Amino acid sequence: MENRSTRVALAAAGICVFFAACGGSNGSVVGGGTGGGDVSGAGTGASAGTGDGAGAGSASGSSTGYGNDDVGGPSAGPSSGSGEGAGGDMSCAGETSTAELVPLDLYIMLDASGSMAERISRSITKWEAVTQALEAFFTDPQSAGIGVGLQYFPLDEPTLPATCTENSQCGANGPCAMGICRRTRPTAYCSSDDDCPSGDDCLALGRCANSGVMCAPPGGSCPSGGGRCQAVAESECANPYSCNPDVYAAPAVPIVPLDDASAAELVSAIAQKEPVGGTPTAGALAGALRQARAHALENPTHRVVTVLATDGMPTHCDPVNADGIAQIASEALAGTPSISTFVIGVFDGNDDGAQATMDRIAEGGGTTSAFFIDTSTDVTQAFLDALTEIRGQSLACEYQVPAPSGGQTLDYGTLNVEHTRPQASDPTTIFYVGDEASCDAAAGGWYYDVDPASGGTPTKIVMCPATCTQFHDGGQVSLRVGCKTEVPPIN
Repeated sequence: MENRSTRVALAAAGICVFFAACGGSNGSVVGGGTGGGDVSGAGTGASAGTGDGAGAGSASGSSTGYGNDDVGGPSAGPSSGSGEGAGGDMSCAGETSTAELVPLDLYIMLDASGSMAERISRSITKWEAVTQALEAFFTDPQSAGIGVGLQYFPLDEPTLPATCTENSQCGANGPCAMGICRRTRPTAYCSSDDDCPSGDDCLALGRCANSGVMCAPPGGSCPSGGGRCQAVAESECANPYSCNPDVYAAPAVPIVPLDDASAAELVSAIAQKEPVGGTPTAGALAGALRQARAHALENPTHRVVTVLATDGMPTHCDPVNADGIAQIASEALAGTPSISTFVIGVFDGNDDGAQATMDRIAEGGGTTSAFFIDTSTDVTQAFLDALTEIRGQSLACEYQVPAPSGGQTLDYGTLNVEHTRPQASDPTTIFYVGDEASCDAAAGGWYYDVDPASGGTPTKIVMCPATCTQFHDGGQVSLRVGCKTEVPPIN
């Protein structure tokens, strides 16, 4: 059975663009003077054929789809096409060129918290399994040319002092870890009893003389030959992790197209990283989305998405609840340019609520649900499969607006998107719907990233979600220029 990555490869390979001087799809021509040749229908100039080629009329006219007229948007007039492409006499001929997918850039925010060092088998940790998958993705020939940038979380707040002796030096990242709450679990650091839950008390921290490991209280003996537990005069802020999105927006490895050199740089960066610390998800995701948006503004013809890869529930930085973090993703999705968030979660069976949390964040980011990986499975392969799926989903949904030859201008009202399904002989015309809000949940459609009727200049042809899903099944996607853009019929 053909897998998803194979189907996406078919979709990417079978894309062409027809710069047509005439023609009709679905057995109809909408409007006079925009098409040429003989097309079956029921009248002249504005045929109302059924899409099966039946009828006795013809329509004629001439237009290349290029010119120096004022730029206008596709006509909002009624279309007689059914959108199911049953055929008809298609006598278009003209300049043909290969269509180009919109360049794809990924900004990966990778969880490097302490829990990533946990073993999922006798031979491998979560960190090793995930990073092996990333390295395989970076060096995969199918990834060549895709832009990839990388940052980790948690990162320490850069404004904190290297050491502290009192809470005021740490501010929101406190307390200063001069002690540890005796009975509170998980471990809670303190500088006085007031920092511990009611009924608990703060024990002074020390450091084992021989091993350097933290211990409490001073004066006792450390296990395993660690020596005496000696009091410390200074310590570190208990919660050093930054919640500032700007810290995470600065990449460890900037977004650049993948080739041998950039893949090697990413692999080297990962090899030097050691997982440690907590999980400040909100700050990290907000920073990733900020970097992705800045990159998209600098590269307006690219599709830029974030990938949040994590093995833990949020533990630091407000908000820590699923709805709050999903709102961060949702705001980026609704922004201009729009940035989607993909989520890959790596969890064992004991993480209650983890899948619901990851799914909620993905939903907010416009990607429906998370890729949820159980650590009892082959994590490396599952993580690589998730990255491949993300690559395929992103590539299938946006295309570059074709550039006319010879210095001509494109008449945006004469462009049509067609899809020939696998094993089909005739194409389906995908209706132009104007904007994302007008996408039909079942029938799909397409729109420009900028409405040309408003005076803007589009750079992308964007598929509605239902159409994007359809394209994942493969086949051939074509752009046909020269015939009046087809819109959904008025019932």
